[in-house]
Amino acid sequence: MTTYLDGDAKILPPLDTGQCTPTVTPGKRYTMSAWYNSTANTQFELYYRLGQGNWQYWTSSPLYPASAAYTQVTYTSPPVPAGATAMTMALTLTSLGTLVTDDYSLTEAVLPPGAFEPLTPMRLLDTRTSSGPVAPDGTVSFQVAGVNGIPASIAAVTFNLTVANSTSFGFVTAYASGTVRPNASNLNYDTGQIIPNSVTVPVGADGKVTLYNRSSGTAQLIADVSGYYVAGTAAAAGAFQPIAPTRFLDTRNTPTPVAPNGTVSVQVGGVSGVPANVSAVTFNLTVANSTSFGFVAAYASGTLRPNASNLNYATGQIVPNRVTVPVGADGKVILYNQSSGTAQLIVDVSGYYLSGVATLPGTFEPIAPTRFLDTRNTTAVAGDGTISFQVGGVGGVPATAAATIFNLTVANSTSFGFVTAYPSGAALPNASNLNYATGQIVPNSVTIPIGPDGKVNLYNRSGGTAQLIADVSGYFL
Repeated sequence: MTTYLDGDAKILPPLDTGQCTPTVTPGKRYTMSAWYNSTANTQFELYYRLGQGNWQYWTSSPLYPASAAYTQVTYTSPPVPAGATAMTMALTLTSLGTLVTDDYSLTEAVLPPGAFEPLTPMRLLDTRTSSGPVAPDGTVSFQVAGVNGIPASIAAVTFNLTVANSTSFGFVTAYASGTVRPNASNLNYDTGQIIPNSVTVPVGADGKVTLYNRSSGTAQLIADVSGYYVAGTAAAAGAFQPIAPTRFLDTRNTPTPVAPNGTVSVQVGGVSGVPANVSAVTFNLTVANSTSFGFVAAYASGTLRPNASNLNYATGQIVPNRVTVPVGADGKVILYNQSSGTAQLIVDVSGYYLSGVATLPGTFEPIAPTRFLDTRNTTAVAGDGTISFQVGGVGGVPATAAATIFNLTVANSTSFGFVTAYPSGAALPNASNLNYATGQIVPNSVTIPIGPDGKVNLYNRSGGTAQLIADVSGYFL
C-alpha cells in the first residue's frame, strides 16, 4: 500500500526505485490495475528502463476523479518502446491532496480481433540476399506469423514493399498464401526503377504472404514489416477487417477518364461484403494513362477537400499508392484529380475499419487528411539528416496514440536517396519507406509507431537535400 499527501505526477514515486520492476517486451502492451481513494485527481504514471540504465518517463493514463470510497481503475499502455527492458507504474497525484493506493497488478494486454499492433520496421524479405530475383510471372512467399515476436496467428500485415533491379516493366500483386491470386495490383514499376509502396494484406493460414511478379523480366523484392492485425472477426469500433484485394473502381472500363480538376466517387460501404456504415477504408490507388502531371487527393464523400495529397504522378506514368481514408455517410470516397490533363484511376480495396468511436487498444480513429509537416515552409532536410514531427497531442490526435497512418511525399530533392520513418526514441531500423530519384516528386503511405514523446522521425539517406511532406489520416490507440 502507498500513501501520498501531495505530489508531482512526473516525479518518480518510491514504487519506481526497484521494488516493482517487471520485465517487459518491446512492442507489447500491458494492462495495469489498482485500487485507490483520494481527495484529488489521480492517474497512472509509467516509466521504462533502457537496458540496465536509468529510468525514463514514458506516458500517463487519463485522469481519474477524486473518490472517497476505494475504487478500482484499469489502463492499457501503448506498445513498450524499443530497447526497454523493464517498466514500472504507480498512481500519483496531479495536485495537492491525499492519495491511498493498493493491490496493483500488471499483465500482458489481450487485444480485440482487428486491433493493430505497431512494430518498429523490420526487414522480413530481401531477395537480393536470399532467394535471388523473382522470375517473370513468378512468385515468392515470405513468413510473417511467428517471426520476430509476431504471433503465430494474425489476420493481416502492413509492410513496405520495394522493387529493385528489375530487367523489364511490370507490377507486383500481394495476397494471402494459399488463396487465389486476385485481380488487383500493389506496385507498378518500370525497367530498372527502384520504387516502393505500402501494402496491407491478409496473411495465409500458414502465416505467409505471397508476392507475384507480373513481368517479362526478373525483379528483386524487399518487404519491411511495420505492424500486424490481431486474428479473429472484428467487432469493436475502429477494428480492422481485411478482405482479399478486390477491384472497386477502374475508370479504364468507363466511357471517360477523370477530367482535369475533376472528381470520381467510389462506393465502398455496402459493396462486395463491406458493411454499409464503415468508418474508413484501405485501398491501393493507381493512376494510369495520364495526359499531364498532377496529383490525386482522396477524402470522404460529403466533406471538404483537404489540403493534402495521396498520389503524385508524371505524364504517362503508372504509379500506385496505398490510401487509408474516412468513408462518407453515403459509403463513398471521393478522388480528386488535380491536373491540367485527364487520368485513369484504379482502386483495389484490401480492408475496412468498423464504425463507431474507437476506445480499445489497437483500434483506429480516422481523421480528415491533415498536413502535419511541410518542410517547404521551413528548411529542406539535409543529406543523412533527420527531422521529427509531432503527431501525439496535435490536430485532434491524443497524446497517448500508439501509431499513425500518414502519406509521406518527397519533393525538390537535389540527389537520389530514400527516407526511413521510425518512432522517436528508437534506433534507426534497417528499413525504408520511400525511394526517390533526383528532383522526383514521389509519395508513399506510412504506418508507424509513435514515439513516447508523440513524435515520428524521418531520416533522409541521401547525398543531397529533400523536402518532406506528411499528411496524417488517422491514428491507432
